[in-house]
Amino acid sequence: MSTQPIEDSHHDQPLFPMPPLTEQALRVAVRSLDLSAAVRFEEEFHSAWQEAVQTDSTVPMHTFLHRWGVFVALRRCPDRAQRLHELEAAVAEAPSIEDARRASAEIGKLLDAARREVAA
Repeated sequence: MSTQPIEDSHHDQPLFPMPPLTEQALRVAVRSLDLSAAVRFEEEFHSAWQEAVQTDSTVPMHTFLHRWGVFVALRRCPDRAQRLHELEAAVAEAPSIEDARRASAEIGKLLDAARREVAA
């Protein structure tokens, strides 16, 4: 497994455009990417909705939509999704703390890129 960062990801074509941060658009995107994640999506949606109603606040729903937007942004590009999987495994199996930190730092870069996509 390579631990070299993927700096130039313009060859990584997304499976579909980044959906808007709406419940329905994200539901469709998550379902198309990962059926087991779709189950978590539904569970978390209902929890966020209940919390929003109980607290009379939109913050739980905004947080939910943003989190799942990042999930979709990370996984809608196959190369990026594969790299994320590799890095998660590298952290879990790291022979040293330095190796784990390097892989974690690259995960952070992927998350930052996904957050920028969601914010765009």
